Amino acid sequence: MSADPRQEPAGLIVVGGSVGGLAAAVIAADRGCRTIVIERGKELGGGALHDAEAIAAPGTRFQRDAGLEDAPERLAADILAGSRHHVERELAMAVAEQGAPLVEWLADRCGLGVELMAAFTGSGHSVPRLHAPGDQGGASLVAALARAASRHTRVSVRTGLVAEHLVRDAAGAVSGLTVRPERRGAGQTLAGPVLLACGGFAASDALVADHCPAAAALPYFGWPGSVGEALRLGVEVGAQTRHLDACLVTPLLAMPGALAVTAPLVELGAILINQAGRRFADETAERLVLATAVRGQPGHVAYLLFDERMAAAARAADPFFGRIVLPRTGRRAMTLEALSKQFEIDAEALALTVDTFNGNVELGGDPLGRERFGGPLEAPFHAIRVTGARWRTFGGLAIDRTAHVLDAAGQPIPGLYAAGGAAEGLGGDGTEGWLPGTDALAALALGRLAALDVVANAAAEPAS
Repeated sequence: MSADPRQEPAGLIVVGGSVGGLAAAVIAADRGCRTIVIERGKELGGGALHDAEAIAAPGTRFQRDAGLEDAPERLAADILAGSRHHVERELAMAVAEQGAPLVEWLADRCGLGVELMAAFTGSGHSVPRLHAPGDQGGASLVAALARAASRHTRVSVRTGLVAEHLVRDAAGAVSGLTVRPERRGAGQTLAGPVLLACGGFAASDALVADHCPAAAALPYFGWPGSVGEALRLGVEVGAQTRHLDACLVTPLLAMPGALAVTAPLVELGAILINQAGRRFADETAERLVLATAVRGQPGHVAYLLFDERMAAAARAADPFFGRIVLPRTGRRAMTLEALSKQFEIDAEALALTVDTFNGNVELGGDPLGRERFGGPLEAPFHAIRVTGARWRTFGGLAIDRTAHVLDAAGQPIPGLYAAGGAAEGLGGDGTEGWLPGTDALAALALGRLAALDVVANAAAEPAS
């Protein structure tokens, strides 16, 4: 039977120009697979453009060069412990096994300046394994992947296209996708297996209210494309979903700029104050509790206050913080009075707050219940204006270890894959249980697994 002239064939169709989608496109194309990437927006990269996107990867050459021993089994165990075994063991292991090949591929194939964050273990990790993707964090990662994809003769990147519906054949396998221009123009059908890599649903107030009600009151300032497009597409063809209640929130979203402060400033001794110059919460509380407390302050903002010692340690631990977050959002002053003027904070109250906190550090107690201190605050001082916000969702389409999307019976839907926010993630139940760097790892790893499976299936098919 001749091919339908109305359909454009492809070896792999990627929905979403995310880092996972772009990685899948390049990996598949390098192995001879013609790939089409469709992206609704004008820019590639999605939410990664404005995040640190540190990658948790075990057993890399960068770790070995630093004298660190690590293995996928160790990372998988950390993920399971951190999530309280909320993550499927087989999925955690499959993703962990991709870590070392991925970061080394990013460095060698894509020319990314990978840097091991040896001074920062990261909450929940048992060994330093976070890898910074270049000087600009996620922006560097996106640039490297976009460059590799756009220059590839077997990759076609098309922006301004909307994915309408998945196409299924008589046997129920996904055999293509219908798309249309976002503004105007005729639609078309692309024929081939499909990888959904178009983000989660953190930007959808309605979906968050339905699935993550605990985080629904918090605003969202991130990538606007996270509206649940993959959920809609997958559910339409009978896909199973998992962990839709898992939503990552942050109490430390720097404003303006909407850059999450992921450096260990609180662990180093930073405190939160409000516009009146007073502390209002235990800074080491759970993310949702603290984010809600920050939103409850005047103007829905607070100020993360720290000193030069803490700033220097945070810069060394987190390159993205030192190169991007602090220069863009932080203020520095030699005295508390000078710093208070920059933010219009009550100077007398601020001075009393710091004196009281320093006294509590010496005594080892805190009226707000804080039990972990990092030393007293001393001049010169830094501050960043922050707010509480929802950050990303960790629930999505159920997948197996090859990134195949599963149906209601737990069986793979042939021809359909998911990665990144479109797929179930590695976070815990609710708003806790997330290990830094595992979201970026999962997005890239699932993209790689999907690409390798598509290529293997194509090689196994008899020639027509």
